[in-house]
Amino acid sequence: MTATTSAPAALPTGAGGLWAESRIIAGRVLRLFVRSPMMLLATFGFPLLQLFMLLAAFNILVHDTLGESYVVRLAPLIILITAFSAIGSSAIAFWVDIRSGVFNRLRAMPINALSMLFGRMLGDLVRILGIAVLVAAIAYLPGFRFEQGFGAAVGFFVLVALFGLMCTSIAVVAALSAPYPPVIMAWVQLPTLALTLMSSGYMPLDAYPSAIRSVVAAQPVSTAVEALVGLSHGGPLLVPMLATVAWTVGISVLCAFVTVRKFRNFVAG
Repeated sequence: MTATTSAPAALPTGAGGLWAESRIIAGRVLRLFVRSPMMLLATFGFPLLQLFMLLAAFNILVHDTLGESYVVRLAPLIILITAFSAIGSSAIAFWVDIRSGVFNRLRAMPINALSMLFGRMLGDLVRILGIAVLVAAIAYLPGFRFEQGFGAAVGFFVLVALFGLMCTSIAVVAALSAPYPPVIMAWVQLPTLALTLMSSGYMPLDAYPSAIRSVVAAQPVSTAVEALVGLSHGGPLLVPMLATVAWTVGISVLCAFVTVRKFRNFVAG
């Protein structure tokens, strides 16, 4: 009798192979996040602390002024802040990966170089959605509720996913463009801070001066907050949702064009 040996299973190719490879990279991204106390604190701990501190300071004032609990709009804003806070840490981590031995080792393997890019984005998107679910669950303690039914609750997190996709797209562009990590934080922190502070999440639109009210209402954080409030608590929905989709999809597509060009040049090296 002659012994027979079975050939090793072939690596998946094409779109299926890229998806499988991207999932592996995404798993690595999530494991590194869970094992990093500083990243957990920055993207989850600080926003939650902000939620409860602002509720303790302003909940009674907002309730007496607007006739509704402050948590109705503050919880959606905090969820968006957790997505924003992921931009800097994700961009720095990706910057280090693609300029270190990790990327060089992956390039030496029979895998698609794009899996490094897609895996990073997939891992960050799962992280943003997971934190959003946790923040919404914890916000139930001070009174946040999904009052518009199951479908609206699903739509709430779909909109968060779109916002998260925009954030991950920005993070990738920042990582591919920055000459060194400190520049990333300088690029990211001021715009995201300005957008969150000058939004309808912290204060209702009527509280802003009439000269800037239309600008505040049209910016992406305000439209997203209003859409999320409409999906969870009720209120105007169609216009803020369409505006949020336009902002998130538009910025994501623009980032995709930039990413393809920069990543192709980076791989060609």
